Amino acid sequence: MIPFETINRPENQQPGHIRKIALVHKHMKAGGIEALIVRMARWLSSNGYSVSVYLYSSGGPLLRHLQQIDGLEIIVRDNGKEPPIDLSVLKRLVRAEKYDLVYSFSPSGLLLSYAIPAHVRLSGVYQPETYKLERNRKVIRAIRAFDKNFHQKLVFMNPTVRRYSARALAAEMPEQFMPLPVEQGAEDQQLGSPHSRRIVSVGAIQQFSTHYAQVIELMEELIQIDPEFNYHIFGEGPDEARLQKSIAESDARDHIFLHPMPRNGMVKCVLEDSFCFIGSGAVMIQACGSGIPGITSRTNDADALSEGYFHNLPPYEIGESFWEAPETYEIGELVKNLLVSENVYRKVAERCKQKARRFEIDAVMGDFLQLAEGKLAAN
Repeated sequence: MIPFETINRPENQQPGHIRKIALVHKHMKAGGIEALIVRMARWLSSNGYSVSVYLYSSGGPLLRHLQQIDGLEIIVRDNGKEPPIDLSVLKRLVRAEKYDLVYSFSPSGLLLSYAIPAHVRLSGVYQPETYKLERNRKVIRAIRAFDKNFHQKLVFMNPTVRRYSARALAAEMPEQFMPLPVEQGAEDQQLGSPHSRRIVSVGAIQQFSTHYAQVIELMEELIQIDPEFNYHIFGEGPDEARLQKSIAESDARDHIFLHPMPRNGMVKCVLEDSFCFIGSGAVMIQACGSGIPGITSRTNDADALSEGYFHNLPPYEIGESFWEAPETYEIGELVKNLLVSENVYRKVAERCKQKARRFEIDAVMGDFLQLAEGKLAAN
């Protein structure tokens, strides 16, 4: 495994007084950042924080999830007309009472957040190329014009995103991290079993999801080892027809099942009594947090190799193949290793669970607020 930065968590910080928080974003269209905003707003509100969400462009399908949160203040334009930044929302930004913390989710959100009076200002970075994209350059120049040290306000999803951002901005970045939090079940939940032969993948079915073909081919070998092996794929996407054709042409086709993407609240049922999970992202975290060994998949990999079990990844990485020069493995090798003994299986499952629990929303939000409290105390 290649070296990577050590995560230095803030230590010996005195408690501050952060109670009033503003979240600033463009809209609530369906996406990972928007889902994060819903989780953050719900958690903060339920834990006694006063929270306002400023949506400076429009609403979107996930707006209704925010509207269901008791006590949450939402400032959003009420029509879809231009200009892109609604002036009524901008006025509310400028006239707002002073917040303890303002948190944004993009360069444009960070720029607008400077209009809000605040003691602490932070901005999340959730894609490696965010501060390199051509469309963000004018915004970044505007931010830098009145805050040369704005990069000290950036909070990164993982060390890889931090490294990419450092290159794009040619600056030393702070070790400030906030991974995407995942609402997990009880810590003692155990959905994995060394006696099961049920392999599961959940995710979009697109051309870059190359691991599906690899596992379909692997299944032909696994059913020779144990005919009880079966592979369940839960997903939807533009590459479904080709995936269905691959399944139909496989000698293991009677052991491979394609299902629709699980709806809200159904992920636990999908993961119940599984031997292992193959994939990446939030469902990987949920699976591993429930005691199922996770085998990572790489996107856009012609060889469909894995970067190892979930616990082999660097801190806060979730298997999306952005970090450089990882050690790789064949997926089949990792599956077969779990068959060596029950002890090996349970050891891998426990290590994956320990890593997954660091993404649990209570842990993530606790660390995030500790970071903000430290900033507040330093002001």
